[in-house]
Amino acid sequence: MKTGRIGMPAPRSMWEASSEQFHTLVLRGLEETAIAAGHGVLSEVVDTPQAELAVIRSWAEERRVDVVVLKDLRRDDPRPSVLRAAGVPFVLAGDVRQSGADAAVLTDNSGATRKLLTDLVALGHRRIGHVGGPGSLLHTQWRQEAYDDFVAERDLPALHLEGDYSADSGSRAAATLLARDEPPTVLVFDNDAMAIGGAARARQLGLDVPGDVSLVSWDDSLACQVCDPPLAVLGHRAHQLGMDLGRAATAVLAGTADGMRLVQELPDITPRGSLARAPA
Repeated sequence: MKTGRIGMPAPRSMWEASSEQFHTLVLRGLEETAIAAGHGVLSEVVDTPQAELAVIRSWAEERRVDVVVLKDLRRDDPRPSVLRAAGVPFVLAGDVRQSGADAAVLTDNSGATRKLLTDLVALGHRRIGHVGGPGSLLHTQWRQEAYDDFVAERDLPALHLEGDYSADSGSRAAATLLARDEPPTVLVFDNDAMAIGGAARARQLGLDVPGDVSLVSWDDSLACQVCDPPLAVLGHRAHQLGMDLGRAATAVLAGTADGMRLVQELPDITPRGSLARAPA
């Protein structure tokens, strides 16, 4: 069997203490599956989208990898076209709405958002704050659209702000939303770093978590687990996601992908100390 090399650029932020666990498990699952099939994995840390594009161009021009894993596509993202022009196949870690990759491992961001919000309403929450990620990211847009549709259908207040995935942006958004005359009874953050920032701001404001406000993070991390109280999260199967990416990349290398689309299960809430029923 011909061996190949799988490339996956890694944003530097994935190695920050607040976010390391999820991405480490994804990369571990990818490596385990690829290595078992006789392939290697090349991962290079990048600081910006521009730096990632430069790495991808270099990999393609120098034929350093045989397939690339792409994630977090943006509007008019140039990465797929660069790889197609160079004749380098790619596996997409994306959303069920997306297509065009040689193989894909997909998440239903809209479905996961609606399921999460439905579970929060079942806990009595009617003022649900949402702190989304950068609006340029397609999955952010789909989560926000699902949130907007959900609260409109149920005549709930729209309490949404955009963050940039940093702890500081989560802190600022939490302060703004919690300063409202009728503040949220629960805040949902689109990543773990923003949730950590939001939890710190709630403590600074003298609020009890979850007595005054509940907190939920879209991603899990060690920082979420050791937070006081530990943060409730969506139970994404990060290691399984990595293994599925490895399966898809291996199929591409073997010439058997044939448009493979592996759809992840909708995650459930992992209920920790930061989540409770809405205050009476």
